[in-house]
Amino acid sequence: MNVMRVRKGVLAVLLASGMGLMAFGPAEDGLMQRIARQLGEYYAAAKGEKVYLHLDRPVYATGETIWFSAYVVDASLHRLDSLSQVLHVDLVSAERRVVARRTLRLQGGRASGDLSIADSLAAGVYELRAYTNWMRNAGESFVYSRRLNIWLASPLGPQEATTATAAGSKAKAPGGASAKPDVQFFPEGGYLVEGLPAMVACKATDASGRGIAVRGQIVNAQNAVVAAYTTRHAGMGRFNFVPGAGQKYRARFTLPDGGTAEYPLPAVQASGYTLHVVESDESFLVEARYRGTAASGPVQLLTQVRGVVAYPGPRTPTAEAPAVWRMPKKNYPTGIVHFTLFDAQGAPRCERLAFAQNASADLRVTVTPDKASYGPHAPVQLKVRVADAAGQPVAANLSVAVSDATLSALAPNAETVVSNLLLTSDLVGHVENPGYYFREPSAATSQALDDLLLTQGWRRFVWKEVLAGQAPAVRFLPEQDISLTGQIVSQNGNQPIANSQLTFLQVRPAKTVATATTDAQGRFTFTGFAVRDTAVITLQARRAQGGSNVIIRPDEGPAPGTQPLPPLPALSAAPAGVAAFVRRSRQAQATDLELHPEKALRNIQLSNVSVTAKRVAVPRDDPRRLYGATAGTVVDVASMPQAQSGLSVLQLLQGRVAGLSVTGNPPNMSVSIRGQGTPLFILDGNRVDVEFITSLQASDIELVEVFKGPEAAIFGGTGGAIAIYTKRADPNYKGSAAPAPGIATVRVPGFYAAREFYQPRYNALLTNPPADPRTSTIYWNPTVRTNARGEAELYFFTADDGGTFQAVAEGVSADGRPAQGTGTLVMRGK
Repeated sequence: MNVMRVRKGVLAVLLASGMGLMAFGPAEDGLMQRIARQLGEYYAAAKGEKVYLHLDRPVYATGETIWFSAYVVDASLHRLDSLSQVLHVDLVSAERRVVARRTLRLQGGRASGDLSIADSLAAGVYELRAYTNWMRNAGESFVYSRRLNIWLASPLGPQEATTATAAGSKAKAPGGASAKPDVQFFPEGGYLVEGLPAMVACKATDASGRGIAVRGQIVNAQNAVVAAYTTRHAGMGRFNFVPGAGQKYRARFTLPDGGTAEYPLPAVQASGYTLHVVESDESFLVEARYRGTAASGPVQLLTQVRGVVAYPGPRTPTAEAPAVWRMPKKNYPTGIVHFTLFDAQGAPRCERLAFAQNASADLRVTVTPDKASYGPHAPVQLKVRVADAAGQPVAANLSVAVSDATLSALAPNAETVVSNLLLTSDLVGHVENPGYYFREPSAATSQALDDLLLTQGWRRFVWKEVLAGQAPAVRFLPEQDISLTGQIVSQNGNQPIANSQLTFLQVRPAKTVATATTDAQGRFTFTGFAVRDTAVITLQARRAQGGSNVIIRPDEGPAPGTQPLPPLPALSAAPAGVAAFVRRSRQAQATDLELHPEKALRNIQLSNVSVTAKRVAVPRDDPRRLYGATAGTVVDVASMPQAQSGLSVLQLLQGRVAGLSVTGNPPNMSVSIRGQGTPLFILDGNRVDVEFITSLQASDIELVEVFKGPEAAIFGGTGGAIAIYTKRADPNYKGSAAPAPGIATVRVPGFYAAREFYQPRYNALLTNPPADPRTSTIYWNPTVRTNARGEAELYFFTADDGGTFQAVAEGVSADGRPAQGTGTLVMRGK
């Protein structure tokens, strides 16, 4: 343990915790040293991760592409992380369905990719999320999440918004009436105590979590007004009053629609502690008060920012004379400060969040074009420079986008790497317009930020677990390669099945057979198997005693949230600039289709067609069909009423196929074709033993093909072959049948190879160049590194159209500081 003196009476202690935990406090204070050590050990065991995605722009349309650059950092120091090597990125619709997914290989905490927005999607507010498997141990609230407005623009998709996205749509309660706004009250420090001054923060939101304006009065049980209240930014605000003995309080609010509603305040306690924080430019003034029948004894204050801990000496508070501490901001890195008041026994009594802005650690990023303006197809030299507050160069990993400045104006307070790493990544729940708190610092934004921290809590750990020495729960392991994980549960889904025996089967791109046993929580992991584009895996699970009455739940990532996303306004009611953006996007896509008509083939939709013929069998190009072989005997199980009677698939086939003999009952059944012995069994493209399918329920089967005699020669067997196709393995299946007991077919995507952003090179010899498809984004570079001078030079050509474009550089420095800067480019059109 290294000790150095920083000022009279205060020592700085570097704890050996692997997370670089720093504590400021008296050396003789054993209680605080113990708590700080336990906190450091918890951080070291948790090894938290954060993800941030830098996007090429904040607004999109159907038929377009989202270009992104990913940064995975450790949650404390914000340095690029190497714990995980696999990143998952999902686009989630308003219906809470994953409509696009990417699995990316991380290299030193970095990856880049793109997501195509299908032209068949509806306009609406979507959620973009990103996570590593290890991140999920901290709780799914800490998965990276960002809301995106996606407008209709594709010439091939729907041309008008659906009713769900119409302007002025209001969230509806289950009964059909307008939902009552959600109003919550948060006493500073956690409690209202009789006779002690109280500050209460308030947050009012609609069903989708957007802040709404309310105003009104706080009244006691006798209807006497004790405080007035009006929300400020994003439905948040605060009021002050002194709770009386035995009183109950409620708020009478006027709502945005002119209606009124009442809400109860938290109960008032007869005794307890309160904590109050007043911020100045240089420090935090912290006050603790106590009221009770017994003396409180000395209390201690512990503060921390991502593991940097500061604790001054003990104080003894009373109701009349508060304990007071002054905590200099320079002791902390920039970020959320967590204030915790401990009593004399070391139990946490009050908590409060605030934000420390340490300007000396901020980075300055400048983005400078080489000319004041540019014509069409002109070369651009863009210089990016990163420096610290003293002007010294800084090494940084960046990504750079140049896009239409009007789109940035549509979302001026969108998330940035600064707002994410320093604020939203440590808060639970959606933060509305996070960039607002950092874009133009002022007294108003500081006040709004403090309101946010009073109402939206920081919950990366629970003190009870830390003080008990309880290690963070580990359910998800760091992924070093593509893996298949999940859980085996009882058929009612309530009981994990420990020691379940699993069989893993894969045929392509390489044949793989593996076995595993579930742990005490019924969980399993398979990794190290070959994946080309998408691997089709068949899993079979049995209890330790041999029964197959279990359900396999493959892990499909964090469950999409239950809070509804807000509606997107109709185009006619959209902010200024949206209509022009949609028009340009649609025209650009139409021009591209004229040049590449083959892109429209996959979008041909049949309408007004009456289908009377027999349902088409599994296509020849279906990845489940081995060698493209088709049988002369096809059993369309999905259309048979008997398939819903609870029979197994082999029982269903009994007596229905000429030459096929099926005897016995599950799980002991025998099968032969024309008396030639046991046939080969192929389940969704995987060769399996007869025991593997004896318990397959017919209700889960789409189709069965029986290969007899010479038809089966392609498989190398002499006893024929039976190919079984399940509904869930069909890429086009949209049913919701209950999971089949004991078996599951899973499609595991391989690592995505990111496309290269289109970047033409024009020259004087090219007299009649083709139309340039770039409109909203004209340059995207997901991987930019500064040199020893803290600089990077980028080169590209302008496109056809003119206008004002914004260049945005984002990233992190080698020592973990977020870096963000912008520049302006003016383009002259043709």
